[in-house]
Amino acid sequence: MEENAVNRDQLVQEPPLWTRELPRVPWCEEVKRQAPALRVEILDFIKRFKPFMPYPKYANLYNNTWDAFPLSIFQGEHIELSRRKLSFNMTPLVATFRAKLPIASALIQPLEAAGHLRNVFVSRLIPGSVINPHRGWTPDYLRIHLCLVSDPGCRMTVGHETVTWTEGELLAFKDGGPYLHSVVHQGTQERIVVSFDLHLNYVANFIPEILAAESAATRVAA
Repeated sequence: MEENAVNRDQLVQEPPLWTRELPRVPWCEEVKRQAPALRVEILDFIKRFKPFMPYPKYANLYNNTWDAFPLSIFQGEHIELSRRKLSFNMTPLVATFRAKLPIASALIQPLEAAGHLRNVFVSRLIPGSVINPHRGWTPDYLRIHLCLVSDPGCRMTVGHETVTWTEGELLAFKDGGPYLHSVVHQGTQERIVVSFDLHLNYVANFIPEILAAESAATRVAA
């Protein structure tokens, strides 16, 4: 099964990463503009409240430590974080976090209310951790990372491309798209990112070819 997935990746013509196209999306440019303030706000929140909890370890997804905390209510398409699989009610927790993070909340709320933005969370990966090759549950979103703390020894591979994160910069890929992705942390300090899922229909208002690429990938998969 793994070999078939790799062969399919090699046939797909869309880029593994969509980072270079993000300046065409005004909301992404606003996130970058506010990145310094977001970094201070969220890192101070982490220091004061220690909100991280282990990311669900389903299907041998990762080794060592991958922590996260939510800034939105996770939707049904992400079944690994659906309410029936959680041991707590996420709604009051998210409300509490968002109240203490006004800059982040102001960026999230309008697009979330319009149905364009989903599944926002902050994640931390410590040195020695590995996220094994996988695809997300849905192909309908572009996953965008804003890096708060980077380490050049922490690298992500999407399809045939391997990259690292840079503080204050964005990185984008389709979590449930045609390419497997994985992360290996061989650095010395934790990597912290804010993860946003933007619906492809919204992104296509600014990057129309992103839907054409998705359609081509679907035809290959079929």
